[in-house]
Amino acid sequence: MPSVLNILLTHQPADAVMAMIEWWQKWVARDSILLAYGGSREDFAAIPHEARVFVDDARLRTRDHQRERQSYGGVFRAAAAWMQGRDFTHVHFAEYDHLPLVSDLNQRQLALLADERADVLGFHLRRVDDTNCAHYLQHAADPDFFPFWERITCRPDPRVVLSMIATGSFWTREAFDQLAATPEPHPMYVEIFPPTLAHHLGFRIRDYGPQTRFVRNFGDRVSEIENARSAGAWTLHPVKSRWG
Repeated sequence: MPSVLNILLTHQPADAVMAMIEWWQKWVARDSILLAYGGSREDFAAIPHEARVFVDDARLRTRDHQRERQSYGGVFRAAAAWMQGRDFTHVHFAEYDHLPLVSDLNQRQLALLADERADVLGFHLRRVDDTNCAHYLQHAADPDFFPFWERITCRPDPRVVLSMIATGSFWTREAFDQLAATPEPHPMYVEIFPPTLAHHLGFRIRDYGPQTRFVRNFGDRVSEIENARSAGAWTLHPVKSRWG
């Protein structure tokens, strides 16, 4: 029987975090929620949610995320360690401003994963090697970038590079655990490393398809919640002011 862990990444104060969890437990079971916290230790200690991990990783706490190549590696490692000995079969990762809007969200994700015969689902997934994508060009200029993929890939073309928005993704437990267990050899951006790594480790990664239109990088879509739900959205991003 599939069992989904919902990892929520946040750095907000305790009152905002609990408002977020109250919203989430309308759509998923509360005991399926793992809080990954990137704020202060003081705020972390004040959060009355038992399933939580403190992410002590400078690569998460970047200011200029793209130029400093922000990483969620510390988040994934902390979550994978917490899952040891627990029987979750799949992992749903979401940032604090990525709202669920349907009560059977995890079931829909499982069904889409099965329909796509995939191991990973992501938003705005695309192949970016040999394009003018700024993230790709920055990484391709690094002399260690392609040799790393050549060493680890099980694919015929080690130069394939994928990109996806980092705000939300859905993984089989095996794919997630292997992602967490594979460190970056040097800093790689969070929109490049996870999807490219999953591909080169042999996992099938697919886009969310029509659901991708409800996810974008910038703005605050708090006024669009009901319209998005009526239009068929499973989730909505970004909704930055929902928790204050």
